[in-house]
Amino acid sequence: MIWSKPRFQHSFELLPRVLKEVAPLLLPLSLALWGLEYYVAWVNKARFDNPMASSMLTIVALGLIGILLQSIASVIWLLYVARSTQRQMKNGHGEHPLIFLKNHFHQTFIESIRAFISIGIYTLFFILPGIIRWVKLVFTCFVSAFDPDYLKGKKDALKESSRLVKGAWFPLLILLIVQAFIPYLFEEFALGNYGLSSEEQAGKALSFNFLSLPFYLVAFILEVYFAIYFSLTFFARWSFKTERPQ
Repeated sequence: MIWSKPRFQHSFELLPRVLKEVAPLLLPLSLALWGLEYYVAWVNKARFDNPMASSMLTIVALGLIGILLQSIASVIWLLYVARSTQRQMKNGHGEHPLIFLKNHFHQTFIESIRAFISIGIYTLFFILPGIIRWVKLVFTCFVSAFDPDYLKGKKDALKESSRLVKGAWFPLLILLIVQAFIPYLFEEFALGNYGLSSEEQAGKALSFNFLSLPFYLVAFILEVYFAIYFSLTFFARWSFKTERPQ
């Protein structure tokens, strides 16, 4: 099952220990990405205020850099939290997440790029096929890092992710939406953008407010919590479908 009350409770129990282990790396990473969002918002404001003096090349370059950094950060997040979750389920025993990340980042990032390209191709055939493909490939990074058969070259990460998602596509889609929306809502509160149109967001003055930090911290904790739950969901489905191959 995707929605599981015991799994939500287990995630809550693991949260303090996982947070203690992952925060030294992931919190500065998140703050850096949020800082990039502030900078992009500042550039957009400059373009809004004086379109003739702004460079479109700068906007495009920032967009490409943002996509690359977000992709790298997503892989780091997934591997680091998933490995920490697995470790804390064993009371802190096993390979440290930093070592695990070092050993598995390269191949996992390659598989995430493969998944991204596949989703992009499906999206060319309208949005719905792209969404379906996105959900089917959400476990790609986990397979490439945790599945022994993949590591031995016996499985394709994209095909195995699709197999693990089979029979749970829609509830998993709802989980992904909830997982993304709730932290995003707190980030919007932190930026002061909640309830504003895109024009108002671009036009309003930007100044970093330290009162926004609590909202960012809440968003960070929620992101870790949902990442733990998502990791436990993968481990549960992987164990079940490995024992009962379909």
